[in-house]
Amino acid sequence: MPKFSPEDLIMLHIFLSIIISIAIVILMPRHFKRSIRNILTIFLFNLLIPAAGYIFSMINFLIIARLKKANLFEAKKLPIRDITLEKVKVRSRKLGEAALTQLIKTKKINNEHALLIMGNFINPQTIEAAKTALFSDNDEIRLYAFAILSKLEKEIDDKISFLKTKLQKTDDKKEKAFIHFELASLYWDMVYLKVVDKELIPFIIKEALNHIQNSLKLHKTPEIELLAGKIHLKLNNKKEAKKFLLSAFNQGDKLMKMKVVPYLAEIAFYEKDYKTVEKLFSIIEAPLHPEVCFMKLFWTGKKW
Repeated sequence: MPKFSPEDLIMLHIFLSIIISIAIVILMPRHFKRSIRNILTIFLFNLLIPAAGYIFSMINFLIIARLKKANLFEAKKLPIRDITLEKVKVRSRKLGEAALTQLIKTKKINNEHALLIMGNFINPQTIEAAKTALFSDNDEIRLYAFAILSKLEKEIDDKISFLKTKLQKTDDKKEKAFIHFELASLYWDMVYLKVVDKELIPFIIKEALNHIQNSLKLHKTPEIELLAGKIHLKLNNKKEAKKFLLSAFNQGDKLMKMKVVPYLAEIAFYEKDYKTVEKLFSIIEAPLHPEVCFMKLFWTGKKW
């Protein structure tokens, strides 16, 4: 019987460790990565644990070999057109600012944190909540509310001041038209968001109307006409509002038509032209606004 020296046994162990490691990696299922790193990992495992390492490696191999690869979708190209044209069902938001009410009721967040969060959701409801919070008995809540309102007012005032300065420096008619449009938009936001007091609303709307009229004299786009329609509708000038809204609807793209429809439908409703209201809401495919979604369902009987 041949005798092996310790050196021979070590060399034999290294050789077997290498062979077994390579064999295991090669025989692994295709979905497992074959790399030098994996070979070295198995090799070191076998090398540092003589005999037992071989057994454990084989057991691990048998276990891994039985694992099935997850069925992944493989395609040479994605059907982007089919995906984008698919009628995606969009329901009303459940994680928007309205969720704050429930969070406050369940004591998951306090009023101070709620106001801080509302500062990132600027809309008429959050502004109204901030105004109400100004009368709170809690000093911190009043401070948070005041900070939200004053920050928003300052941002709008700074933009208005900047645009008025810019308006005086330019002679380009088209640029002037868009500056007037932006100014009208800012004044309209003050009314829409209810940032200003009720006593100042007539003055603010007058400013918005003045700038939108100046914009229309210099240049016309569906966006400018849409804002003009909104302002006239707010002033109860339905005839003028309808004229601008119809022009924006006829000249605008599909997205613009979706924006104009609710306002045209409102005018048609006041005119008691209910067939037109139904026809207009049938144009909207997937309304994002909860109120528009409800109106579409009411008038057409269809959600989407």
